[in-house]
Amino acid sequence: MPRRPAAALATSGEVLRLIRTGEAVTRADIGRVTGLSRPAVSLRVTELLDRELVVEDSDGPSTGGRPPTRLRFNAAGGVVLVASLGASRAQIAVCDLAGEPLARAALDIDVEEGPDIVLPLVMDTWDDLLGERPVSLVRGVGMGVPATVEFAAGRTESARIMANWTGVAIPPIIAGRFPGPVFLDNDVNVIAIGEHRAVYAGEADDLLFIKVSTRIGSGIIAGGEILRGALGAAGEIGHIPVRDGGGVLCRCGNVDCVDSVASGTAILRDLRARGHEVKTLADVVSLVRAGDAETMTVVRNAARMLGEVVATSVNLLNPSVVVLGGDVAETFQPLVSGVREVVHRRSTALSTRNLRIERSRLGPGAGITGCAHMVLDHILSPEAIDSPGTHPPRTARTHL
Repeated sequence: MPRRPAAALATSGEVLRLIRTGEAVTRADIGRVTGLSRPAVSLRVTELLDRELVVEDSDGPSTGGRPPTRLRFNAAGGVVLVASLGASRAQIAVCDLAGEPLARAALDIDVEEGPDIVLPLVMDTWDDLLGERPVSLVRGVGMGVPATVEFAAGRTESARIMANWTGVAIPPIIAGRFPGPVFLDNDVNVIAIGEHRAVYAGEADDLLFIKVSTRIGSGIIAGGEILRGALGAAGEIGHIPVRDGGGVLCRCGNVDCVDSVASGTAILRDLRARGHEVKTLADVVSLVRAGDAETMTVVRNAARMLGEVVATSVNLLNPSVVVLGGDVAETFQPLVSGVREVVHRRSTALSTRNLRIERSRLGPGAGITGCAHMVLDHILSPEAIDSPGTHPPRTARTHL
């Protein structure tokens, strides 16, 4: 391994990064990579051991003598609480420090009941999922909500769509009940993060995720990082207008937004207008499987309008993969096929040369994965590990 100047990797946070990535897994490795002295390496490793972020094992390869003690990141050294909220359902979990769910639940909710109803329900569910685990194990909290979010402030900003959530600073509410920093983002952003990290990391670092469910939204991964925009409003694909939308009034106050003409809500509305008694998307699935001509027409028309907006986004962003997720996209293959056809017809030849358009591989689990990584990227960064006051108490206090 190349030797680096000791000053370049002099902190415990940097040493943890080396251990997590596998770049250095013994004390000798750390010394070679960083140039730190043996006492300096020992000091940093001891700190990480005391904070339960690293554990030791002795299964390293032997070169004839006693095998070296290997250092391993301790995913069991804490938990993060995550919740991915949609308009009508929530995915809630307790994850370890590698982002793997330890316990999870799916809840039916009505997000428009507002934070006074929804947030206590989510926090009560976290309490249930923690079970006998002490609350002191909680290292951070991550949540995705179906609203525009000012990420740095942890505040929802979407007056025309979820009025009773507008201007709500969620972190202080959650911090009053659980320890650790609280991170809030748009629901589709966290799903995009999850899909990228679990499926496409190292393979496709420019990705457009589109959620087609009760509503339509998108998350943009650019250069391997989520693109939030100046105030968190990037990815509002649902409020791009389409041609020949029929003059449908959108929830945002504009007319013929793709959300108002191609979402699951719009498909149900159009089928009811044609005389079909459909209450849920499951009813639409039954009609599609039965080969109902009118239902197929409605779904294909939604695909055409969504495809036009996606084609514009592909021309603008040039992603290497477009992932379609959410109830509608994951249920209706004709919609995915229709979007793919329109995009390849209307986008430029260069932007579609190697473009893949695929359905989500994670499904509902993407939001949990994304929320977990949103938290872990911050609390396990070298800067956070080395910051004063970030050493959580390791007492076995039970949660309230």
